[in-house]
Parts: sequence; structure tokens; C-alpha cells
Amino acid sequence: MANWKHINTDPEKDLLSIGALFETGKIKKMYDIAELYPTKIIKLLGINSERYSVKLANPEKFMVSEILRMAYILNVDPNLIFNVIQAETEKTIINKVAQHKNKHAK
Repeated sequence: MANWKHINTDPEKDLLSIGALFETGKIKKMYDIAELYPTKIIKLLGINSERYSVKLANPEKFMVSEILRMAYILNVDPNLIFNVIQAETEKTIINKVAQHKNKHAK
């Protein structure tokens, strides 16, 4: 469970199941949660459905504050979400850095 200083004492029960999926390592890509209570997550994150879909497909676009809010509403350690995003986007990030490095080396 998350170790929040001001713990969410009234978590949404259905969202706890998503948190459990993160905790057990069942979520491999952020888009894996796309069909799991999207309306409720969107409302609690404070973003619209189009932005949510874009960010699930391109998780490097999630802002830190959105990841922290998501962790809070799912009642999980934010590092579990960060780990999924890092694993999913690592190759893309490395390639982008290499492109910029090559571009500026010339």
C-alpha cells in the first residue's frame, strides 16, 4: 500500500482493484488500465478523456503531478506507476536522446 503522510481514508473501492494490479505486477503498459473505470479515473485526475487516452498510449506525457494523483486515488506507491512508465518508454527515451546527441555533435 501507499505510504502517504495524509492517507486517503476513503478510497474508491473499485479503484483499489487497479492498485492491486500495479502491486502484483500485472500492469505492463499504462494502456492496460484503459478500460478499467476510465470515467472515474478521469474525473478524479481532473483531465478530459482524450488527454487520458493520449497519455495512456504515450505515458511519457504524464506529468509528475498526474502520476502522484493517480497513485493517491489508486492507493499505491507512485513508484509502481513510475516503474511501468519507465519500462514502457525506456527505448523511446534512449532513441530520442541519441538523436539529439547526434544532431548536436555535427
